[in-house]
Amino acid sequence: MKAKHALILYALGLCGDAIGALFTIEHWSGGRDILLCATILKVSGVLLLLVKLLAYPKIKEFLNP
Repeated sequence: MKAKHALILYALGLCGDAIGALFTIEHWSGGRDILLCATILKVSGVLLLLVKLLAYPKIKEFLNP
């Protein structure tokens, strides 16, 4: 998996978060479910990005410029 896939998951989570917040503010049904799915997408995107970063062969050079 590439880093762009992790960023896409995170971006989809952010979009879902905005939509879920709108649904919750307007008291429409399904707002809590959308927020839950968006949170899962954001967490999975961040975790995948961390795994990709830690698997980078030159991580010590990356973290210590």
